[in-house]
Amino acid sequence: MKAVVIVFLVAVSVCIQCANASKQNLRKKRAWVVDSLYMEEEHSGPFPYKLGDLNIERRSAMEEYFIHGQGIDKDPKGIISVKSNGSVYALGKVDYEEYKKLTVRLTNANTNVAVDIVIQDVNDHAPVFNKEVYEITIDESTPQGEHLVTVLATDKDQFGSANSLFTLRIVSVSPQTSNTEFFIDQAEAELTGTIYFKGCLDYEESQKYTILVEAKDQGEKVQLSSTSTVILNIIDRNNHLPEFTETTDSSWVKAQKSGEPVYRLQVTDKDSRGSAAWRARFSLQGDKAQHFKIQTDPDTNDGVITITEPLNYEESSNLSLTVTVENEEPFFYCTITGRPTHGLWDVRHSRGRSSSTSASFLITSRDTREIVKHVKRLETGPLLWAKKLGMCLSEKNTEITAVDPDQYGPSVHFELMGDVEGEWRLHSNYGTTVRLIKESAVREGDHELTLKISDSRGQVSLQSLLVRVCDCDVSADCHVLRRTAVLQLSVTAVTAIISGLLLLLGMVLMAFHIRRRAKKSTSFRSLSSLNTFEQSLSSDTPEGPAFDGCLLEN
Repeated sequence: MKAVVIVFLVAVSVCIQCANASKQNLRKKRAWVVDSLYMEEEHSGPFPYKLGDLNIERRSAMEEYFIHGQGIDKDPKGIISVKSNGSVYALGKVDYEEYKKLTVRLTNANTNVAVDIVIQDVNDHAPVFNKEVYEITIDESTPQGEHLVTVLATDKDQFGSANSLFTLRIVSVSPQTSNTEFFIDQAEAELTGTIYFKGCLDYEESQKYTILVEAKDQGEKVQLSSTSTVILNIIDRNNHLPEFTETTDSSWVKAQKSGEPVYRLQVTDKDSRGSAAWRARFSLQGDKAQHFKIQTDPDTNDGVITITEPLNYEESSNLSLTVTVENEEPFFYCTITGRPTHGLWDVRHSRGRSSSTSASFLITSRDTREIVKHVKRLETGPLLWAKKLGMCLSEKNTEITAVDPDQYGPSVHFELMGDVEGEWRLHSNYGTTVRLIKESAVREGDHELTLKISDSRGQVSLQSLLVRVCDCDVSADCHVLRRTAVLQLSVTAVTAIISGLLLLLGMVLMAFHIRRRAKKSTSFRSLSSLNTFEQSLSSDTPEGPAFDGCLLEN
């Protein structure tokens, strides 16, 4: 029993001592309550300057502690000083990008206290693009709203702060073109922005765009910025159809010699010379087309027709051939119909279309040895007299006129191509002059329309018509365009008169020469052939300003 009492007293004594020790430790922890201090990065001084005081109950106890840590004896050394009264001073600058926080420790045999000095970020870094220059290449046929390029910028200031957040914007675009507008899309707080465009790209207007992009931060006291350049190269694509060029030369060829050139068709194309959008591809259809082949001259883009099989005069003296020409690359078009304030513009866009131009001409076989080429003008189908028109916004309609170079009669058929419903329509489809109706949905600006025009012989041409709609009260553009159209009509009329006179003279000379040749002929067959040729010539040659005669050799 006595032993049990002694053990109990010892246990009580140990518990009392443990309680006293815990009480002393708690008292020490309450005495060293340390606040966090704040220091602005890159402070300009003067130094030293006071950061604050340590919150302690016994300032005299500071002498009992060993003070060390960052800013004292660790990097950045010599930046922080702690006085014996608990005051903390800054002795130099600190860069936030290197040190976000400094930890100073006060230790003795029984205590280890940490003091955090938080470095406050200031806006000393501008956002920087990851590239000084972005360069890309896109097709002219690229539709609006398609991703062009994404730019990236970063800011070394404190992440998530106003100093590190920045806004991307397009500062300038060179050159400025009427059919294209570039814009950049950046999500909130994102580091990237994507560049797009509205409208239509046109290689003939600009082969390259230089876009200056700015990144500007949202610092409260000062905003910092930097720029990057985006170079956009445009590749020419096929937005111009090849067009036949009128020719007036006449010559003889040997009918029975294969490989002899019979005809050279010249075409023009506004796309880049030598490109797939410019290179022509021809095909032949019509009577005895198997006797001929057509190849493209790679240097001139002409279509060269040669004989592959001899012609038989007895079978056919008049051969009608139709030549179709298209480009190696599919045709595309892009036309702006409206420019709303928000969102993409209103455009008509199509690419990958197969489009061609056709022309017909007559070959008359003189006999089994020779044929005469180009006794009839190259048929190109009806053409627009004026390809540019001006309309006032208040006007409801305007007239468009076609002239048929082959003059097969007044029956000309017009058809509007593309998606123009609700904007443009024709009052009537027949006649040399028809009315183009402008609906109320049409806005100011340039409108490019495509017209399919055909004559009574089935000759077809695709014609582009540019209609500029503007407010005539404030803009003179429409009036200037109207004067240009009138001038075009005048020049065309004069050309037609002169060509008509030359036609009449050519017909008289040819008739005289044929009759003279007929008198000299002693062969009934030759005379019969000549009469057949003369009859063919008089029946198939239209009255018009574009006839080219052929003189026969004696």
